[in-house]
Amino acid sequence: MKLTLKPLTVAVLIATAQFSGVAFAEATKTPVAPAAQAAPAVTKAPIAITSPADWIVYDDTIFTPVADSISIHLDAARKALDAKDNMKAATEMRAVAVELKDQAARAAKVDKTRAKSELKLAQDTSRRMDAVAGKATAAAAGIERGKINTKAELDKVIDKVARADMDRRWLVADVATWYPVSEEPQRHFGSAVEAFARKDYKAAATEIRKATGYMRLESGRVTGDARQALDRSVAELDKLAASVEKGTVKDEKSMGKDFARANHALALAHRAEAAESWARKEYDKTGYELKAAAHDLESAAGWAGAEAKAGASGAVADTEALGDKLATGATWTRDEVGRSFDALGHALNELGNRIGAKQQTAPVKPGS
Repeated sequence: MKLTLKPLTVAVLIATAQFSGVAFAEATKTPVAPAAQAAPAVTKAPIAITSPADWIVYDDTIFTPVADSISIHLDAARKALDAKDNMKAATEMRAVAVELKDQAARAAKVDKTRAKSELKLAQDTSRRMDAVAGKATAAAAGIERGKINTKAELDKVIDKVARADMDRRWLVADVATWYPVSEEPQRHFGSAVEAFARKDYKAAATEIRKATGYMRLESGRVTGDARQALDRSVAELDKLAASVEKGTVKDEKSMGKDFARANHALALAHRAEAAESWARKEYDKTGYELKAAAHDLESAAGWAGAEAKAGASGAVADTEALGDKLATGATWTRDEVGRSFDALGHALNELGNRIGAKQQTAPVKPGS
């Protein structure tokens, strides 16, 4: 039997074929149901976690990971000085200046939808990074004239204040720069405990200082209470590292308390950044911030003990799951986002009370 299709039937079939296998970006909106974000046809590949191989070390106590273009060029300049290759060292320092200028310009053009505190930080960062770029250019000229021949001499030009200002570059670092190293503080805390158990106190102190190197960078990305919590934790860890190196820390338990507060501070910072990214509708960035916050919550709770870890496990799992959805473009709903922010905030506050952390989380309204 020959089948004859009417024009209306053909139109329906064509429309169905056009949309088969394609997931909508947002579910149909109705007055009673929250909007939903759904996966595109092809989801984004997740960003992998990696560990930097090199470190820039100042005064034997300040560690900066070689994790972005600025630190890569700066590390190359220092190594070239060691190799007596002044031409390459000068070239690398000029590359540092160019990168700093570029990031200063990006900081100056920060999205006007950011919070006032973030805008102020961005503008201040832009000015400071411009100033550091000038020091990098001056260092390149000094190298060429033979006035700077060693890393120690270079470090005097790029002084402590300039290095602190340079750390602010993380404010404009994209997610592909900071997320791959977001788990590094916890990894170094674990290595510090292992070294301490071997009575290798110098190695333990070094691992703690490496962790604080990442925390200083993270502090450059946030403002307000989150930044205060990070800075307070960095100060605690600096003291802890000095005590561990001297052999005056009696057991690992006291180290764990400082590590718990450090991870808690990092989780607060990532949750705050997730809220800012959400407000700007940067959903993939929101996802990565939430994933980092979940990891730090889990790590902080682990240092606090089995009961704390069990208590945080539900929020950790839910936040990681939502983070994966947002980061890769899979389906999510606004109700789900709201519940996740609330659960993460509640878990962080509960843990904060347990470990003596001072900061509490701010409420987030995903539907607004």
